[in-house]
Amino acid sequence: LEQALARRSTSDARAELEGIVRELYATLEANRVGIKLLDSSARDMPELAALWFSGARSGLVELLTQYFTARIRQKRFKPQPDPAATARLVLETLVFWAVHRHWDPSPQPVDETLARETAVKFVVDALVAEGAR
Repeated sequence: LEQALARRSTSDARAELEGIVRELYATLEANRVGIKLLDSSARDMPELAALWFSGARSGLVELLTQYFTARIRQKRFKPQPDPAATARLVLETLVFWAVHRHWDPSPQPVDETLARETAVKFVVDALVAEGAR
């Protein structure tokens, strides 16, 4: 994501976004136990909540917002009513599939690979403009 933000443009928006989404999913998946622990502990610890929700998560949403805004301006991504809301939607979608579904009290059995591939395809197809590379 940081590398994509450092570039003014891209020759292949689909591949760039897919790489970002895959990396983010892999990071969430690899750290899912710690993420779940932070999410639940932050409710009782205001200092932790400030670091976790206001710092880490908000920071990632801000970076995604900047990235989406830039690629929308370049007509590489479909226009969105609110890039910040789009960033949060993308993040929460990935967090559910990579993290939270494992603690769902009524889980839908989904193979790990299929869960990841479905989430990646959904996000990329939803955002990349028709005909954009």
